[in-house]
Amino acid sequence: MSSENSAEGSKESKAYQRLVKNLTIDLLWIWVLKLLREKPKYAYQLKQEIQERFNFSPATVTNYTILYLLEREGLVEKTEMRNSDERIDRKYYVITKFGEEVMDDAELYLKQIYEKLFSKEIDS
Repeated sequence: MSSENSAEGSKESKAYQRLVKNLTIDLLWIWVLKLLREKPKYAYQLKQEIQERFNFSPATVTNYTILYLLEREGLVEKTEMRNSDERIDRKYYVITKFGEEVMDDAELYLKQIYEKLFSKEIDS
């Protein structure tokens, strides 16, 4: 079996599939906050961008649930944008200062985990 075939085989394993689910759907909040760091977005726009940029597609209800939980925790705020007629156009989500801090902590933590798992150095 070539290394290319064994890589494909690993992607078919249940362990690998669980890893992908854990790092995408189960941690959807990180992906959402990543996009909101760029600029405010509305819920459906977030779902579309996650699919286009990160190649996975959370269920619509999951997306809304995560946004609700992030708002409840104070990591995002909902703001209403008005159109030219002064009617509410859409509800946009904006990352808060606390959300920024949580993302900074998450980034540091994930870097540390990556180093622990994939560092080539062996401690004696």
